[in-house]
Amino acid sequence: MANPREAQALLETLDVETRDTLAGAPRATLRPRLAHDTARRALEMLEQLAGTSPTASVQLRPGDEIGRGGMGVIRAAEQVALGRTVAIKTVRPDHGDPDAALDLLREAWITGSLEHPNVVPVHHLGVDDRGLPLIVLKRIEGVAWSDVLLDAGAVRARFGANDLLAWNLGILLRVLDAVRFAHSRGIIHRDLKPTNVMIGDFGEVYLLDWGIAVSLRPDPTGRLPLASDARQIVGTPCYMAPEMVDTTLALSERTDVYLAGAVLYELLAGRPPHLAATPIATMTSISLSQPELPAEVPSELAAICRRAMHAEPAQRFANADELRRAVQRYLEHRGSELLAAGAQARLGQLRAALAAGDEDEVHRLFGACRFGFHEALSAWPDNAAARAGLDEATIAVAEFELKHDAPAAAVALLGELDPPPPLLAVARTAADARRAELAKLQQAHDLTVNANARSAIVGVLGGVFTLVPLLMQLVPAFSLADHRSLAGGAWLAFAVVGPIAWTASRRLGNTLIDRRLMLAMGFTFLMQAVFATGAWISGIPVLHVHLAFPAMWAAMAGMIALLAEPRITPAAVAYLLAFLFAARFPEQRLYAISAANGVLTINAIAWYRLRCRMFQSSSDAARS
Repeated sequence: MANPREAQALLETLDVETRDTLAGAPRATLRPRLAHDTARRALEMLEQLAGTSPTASVQLRPGDEIGRGGMGVIRAAEQVALGRTVAIKTVRPDHGDPDAALDLLREAWITGSLEHPNVVPVHHLGVDDRGLPLIVLKRIEGVAWSDVLLDAGAVRARFGANDLLAWNLGILLRVLDAVRFAHSRGIIHRDLKPTNVMIGDFGEVYLLDWGIAVSLRPDPTGRLPLASDARQIVGTPCYMAPEMVDTTLALSERTDVYLAGAVLYELLAGRPPHLAATPIATMTSISLSQPELPAEVPSELAAICRRAMHAEPAQRFANADELRRAVQRYLEHRGSELLAAGAQARLGQLRAALAAGDEDEVHRLFGACRFGFHEALSAWPDNAAARAGLDEATIAVAEFELKHDAPAAAVALLGELDPPPPLLAVARTAADARRAELAKLQQAHDLTVNANARSAIVGVLGGVFTLVPLLMQLVPAFSLADHRSLAGGAWLAFAVVGPIAWTASRRLGNTLIDRRLMLAMGFTFLMQAVFATGAWISGIPVLHVHLAFPAMWAAMAGMIALLAEPRITPAAVAYLLAFLFAARFPEQRLYAISAANGVLTINAIAWYRLRCRMFQSSSDAARS
C-alpha cells in the first residue's frame, strides 16, 4: 500500500468501528475480536471462576475510581487480609458484554505470565458480583508517561531531572526491558505508546495494557491468542507499523521495535508519527513510514529512530535489545554531543570574528571552540560532528594565520589534524620561506658575525683620530691653523677613511650593522670635509670651525643615543663637554677633541662587545 488510492481501498474493507477510530480517535486502541478457540477457553474460565467462592469480594474493600479505559475501569481497593492498597480492574458497567469480559481475561492471562520489574504484577484473578472478571493488581502511585512526556517543568519538579530528553530516553530503556522480556516469552505487545506507561513516584516504570498482545509461539493452554491468527487491524493508528495495517504481512518482534521507534519519534518531534488529518493520510503515512524529524534532533538519535521505524521489517533493529543498546550508547555519548553543540555555537561566533578580521577575538574564540571539540572527542572519539567542527575551525584559523603572515602558526594548527588537510603543504612551504627570510634577517643583525674585525677597525681608526688632534696641538707643522690646511686635512681624512669604510662595508656586508656602521663612518668624514670647505668659503674663523666639530659630533651621538642606542650616551656627553671646555679654553681645544675621540672609541668597542654577548645569549636560548 504505497499511495492514497490503495489506502482508500483498504479503508472500504474495514468495519465501522475501525473507520471511526481512524477518523476521530487515532490515539485510541483498536482491539481485536477474539478467535473462536480463545473465546471458548475464556468462557470456560469464567464458568470455573463463577463456581468458586467469591474470595476476591470477601478480601477486597473497593475504594474510589482511579482510572478508566475503553472497556475497563480501575479502582483503588484495600486487600483486607494483607492490609495493603491494591488496584482492581473490572469491566465497565456500561460494557458488560462478553467481548469486554473476554478482553479483560486475556489481559490478565498475558500480564500474569510476565513477571518482570517493568510489568505490573497480577495478584489475583477472580469475578465480581456480576460474574465478570476482576483482576487484582499492584497499586501504582504515579503518573502516566504521556502526561509528562513533553513537560520539562513537571519532570524537574516531580523527578528532579533537568535534561528532559535524557530522562525520557531512560524511561524508554525501561520500557524496552519489559518488551525484550516479553519477547523472550514469545509475546509481542502491539500497543506501545506513552499512554500505556506508568511512572511511579519513586521512578518505577511499568508497561501496561497487554490486552492486544499476541504470542509468536503455540500456546497449548489455549489462553494466549496467536500472532499467526491475527488478521484484523489492531493497535493505535498514529503509532502503527506497516505490517499492522497490511494483514498479509507477518507480525514479529520487529513490530514492537517499530512501535518503540514511534514512541522515540514522539519524544523527539513532540507528536506521534502518523497523526494525520484524514484516515487516508493516516493509512498512507503508516504504509510509507518516512518520518521527518526536526533539524535540531541529534544525528545519532535521528538515525536510531529512522532505522527502528523502517518500512521494511528486515531493515529495522533485529530485536528490542539491539534498539535498547543503541539508545544506551547514545546516552553515553550525550555529554559529548552537548559539548560539541556548545563548541559549534562558538564556531559560529568564530566565523563572524574571522570575517571581521578581529585577531584577538579570533584567537580567544578559537581557543574556546577547540577546547570544546577536544573535550567532546575525548568523551566520544567517534563524534563525527565534533571532528568536523574541529577540522573546520582549525582550517579556517590556519587560513587566517597565513593571510596575516604567520605560516608557522598555521603549520602547528594543521599538524594537529588527522588526516592532515592539503592546506598543510601550502603552509609548510610558506613557513619554510618565512624561516629563510628570518634567518637572513637574523644574520643581518647578528652582532657576533665579524665582531673582531669590526672592533679592530673601530679601534684602529679611533686610535688614529685620538692621536691626530694631539699632533696638531703639539707639532706646529700639523696645526691646520688656516682654512686651506683645515679643509685639505678634512678632505685627506675622508680620502683615507672613505675607501676603508666602503671596502669594509662590502667585505663585512653580510650583516646590516656592518654596512650601516662603515657607510655612516665614511659619510661623517665626508660631511666634516664639506663643512670645513663651506667655512673656508664663507670665511668662518678656523677657531670657530674647531669649536663646531665637537658640537656637531655631540648632536649626532646624542640623536643616536635618544633614538637607537642609549649606551652611546657617554660619547655624546664627552663631545658636549669637549665643546664647552674648548669654548672656555680655546687654546686647549685639540686636547679636548682628542679626549672626546678616545671616549667615543672606548665606548663603541665596549658597546659592540656587550651587544655581541647579549645577542649570543638570546640566540642560544632560542635554539634551546
